[in-house]
Amino acid sequence: MFKKVFLLLLLAFIAGGLIFSQISSKDDFESLDSQAMYQKIISERDLAIQKAVESGDYRCCIYPPCTMCYMEANQWNNFKAGTCACDQLIAQRKEPCPQCKKGLCSKDENGACLVKEKEDQ
Repeated sequence: MFKKVFLLLLLAFIAGGLIFSQISSKDDFESLDSQAMYQKIISERDLAIQKAVESGDYRCCIYPPCTMCYMEANQWNNFKAGTCACDQLIAQRKEPCPQCKKGLCSKDENGACLVKEKEDQ
């Protein structure tokens, strides 16, 4: 009987700690000013992208990886946000997402992309 009560109390303590940590984390975020919130969101996004890269779900063609494919479902990630398939698109001689395309373009002395005119065929 004592063991059952002890286990129930232990489980309640663990569950309470998990719930408190979630509430505390939310309160911490809400107490930040808007610029600090923005920085935290960007940091969390970049960490999530890095984990997706490590797991093989994010195969971007530029470094640092684009964020466009992670943040929204689109034609360049087969309409599955959180993934990137731009490397496959390039291998198939197709255009990557606009952010990757800009990262891959040739740049002038000011860092602006040089637009290549399509040749008439």
